[in-house]
Amino acid sequence: MISKLFKHTALAVLSLSGTYLAHAQIFVPPVAHEQVFNNWHENYSGDISCFSFNDRITNNPDWGEVDVYLAAFGFGFGEVTVQFTKPGDPTSVVYKGNLTGLQGNPNYQDASFLQVGAVYNDNTGTIQVLVAYQWAGFKVDIFDIVPSNTDPVVYNSTIDLTNQTLAFFDHRIRMDSDSKDLSRVAIVWDNPIAGGLQTIGCEYGNWGNIMNMTGTGGASIPDIALSRTTSPDYYLHYVHYNAAGMAITKSVMAFDDLMDLSTTNVTPSVEDVNLLSSPLNANLVIDSKDEDDSKSWAYTYTDQNALEVFVRLIENNSATPPTTVSVNTGVLGNASIYGQYNVYSPSLNYGSRGSQEDEITVGWYNTNNMTRNAYIGLIMTPDGTGLISDADYLQMPNAATASPYTNVSKSGIAFSKGDADHTANRHVYTVYYDYDNSVSSDILHHAYHLRGLTVFKEEKKLDLSSSKIYPNPFSDVLNTSVNLKEAGTVRLDLLDITGRVVEQQETKAEKGTYTVQMGGLNHIIPGTYFLKTSIAGKMVNIKSVIKK
Repeated sequence: MISKLFKHTALAVLSLSGTYLAHAQIFVPPVAHEQVFNNWHENYSGDISCFSFNDRITNNPDWGEVDVYLAAFGFGFGEVTVQFTKPGDPTSVVYKGNLTGLQGNPNYQDASFLQVGAVYNDNTGTIQVLVAYQWAGFKVDIFDIVPSNTDPVVYNSTIDLTNQTLAFFDHRIRMDSDSKDLSRVAIVWDNPIAGGLQTIGCEYGNWGNIMNMTGTGGASIPDIALSRTTSPDYYLHYVHYNAAGMAITKSVMAFDDLMDLSTTNVTPSVEDVNLLSSPLNANLVIDSKDEDDSKSWAYTYTDQNALEVFVRLIENNSATPPTTVSVNTGVLGNASIYGQYNVYSPSLNYGSRGSQEDEITVGWYNTNNMTRNAYIGLIMTPDGTGLISDADYLQMPNAATASPYTNVSKSGIAFSKGDADHTANRHVYTVYYDYDNSVSSDILHHAYHLRGLTVFKEEKKLDLSSSKIYPNPFSDVLNTSVNLKEAGTVRLDLLDITGRVVEQQETKAEKGTYTVQMGGLNHIIPGTYFLKTSIAGKMVNIKSVIKK
């Protein structure tokens, strides 16, 4: 059952502009579709998750193929949201609602560490939405996607992963799904009664045994990433923390080992032990490419004093050992914000931009504990040596607030772990929450950042402070003014919301201020577009425009 009543609804298409904060760092919003919706008054969340995929199987007679976006957050009054959109177009929503699971409450009352995923059930021929969570034990709710316009996600059943007990309060569960074909899903959780971590897998709707992970006594806050080679051979990346030794352990295991019905124990191979100088101050988040023969990976966390965002990674194609990078201290070529802000709750996406190679997107809650508070991030190279996004930091859309989040250690941001192969993952689906004073509760932001856009670049000497685009909305022509401080070629690209170039124009110009016009646009279909300005092949500005 899905409730379609949402107390907060807003849709915004964010244009790009630079905001200069203290010490000359540049915090600039990415170009993203963003909307706010959640149904229940949350206070804070113990964890947050999201997952996106493309559904060509259900074949709703009115909608046809759709992209599906799932999100979950909350602690005590948890919530799972779902929305269906036209393929590649997150602004074209055909359905949205929230899920009602085992307890019959649409707000997952008293549940925590909610996780979302999906799997194709070969036995029933349906895609099943999965919600894993902690509530008097660990559980997985299973929902079927059906060809209905009014109730397209219906409750099926619940799997109990542990006994019914309150002993698991504040213990974590995590899940990852194969976003390429939804063939597999894997879950890991912290079971103190069992004496360590436990894990389970599902292949085409068939669930394996609950497995004890040997050698994980004292382990906590685990995470998991599911990947495969081109063969394909499926495998699992695990990461967990051991407080007694202040160590983060990274291990790997074949997915087939998880489906061995002759045993209830598995022993992943330890790849890396990261010894920390101070206790961990964040939930661990690990990710890898959905398809990767090199089996590279990355995970993120913060230090005890909430001063640095660390990314531990290995890029196996380079044959170098695991490396830890502090991404907010300037080592990537961005300005350092170390000591000026506290950082909380980092998350990441290790993805592929197709022909544009690989990237690691990192995001976190950034606050000076006064007036500058926002979710920010960056996109870095997979070897950890530099930025792909433009200096210095990307600010998530509508993510800045005048006062700090009420419980900064429980702030939260999550990226869908899917890559760019399907329409739903051409955008990096991102969710994060903050506090809305007008309703005295948290609100959940859903943002969709088109892969490959790197936003503002300081390398080219272009002053866009007085840049204007007019008329907007437009019918036949678009004009933009630029102040060029050196000779170069100005290129205008008009992009649709999938990132496809629908019109392009180049103009060579000397130093000075110019008005550049793009004409002949009366054939363009009405809707939202982006006008991208580039100099010598480098994008320096992009703004949303409306074709009327």
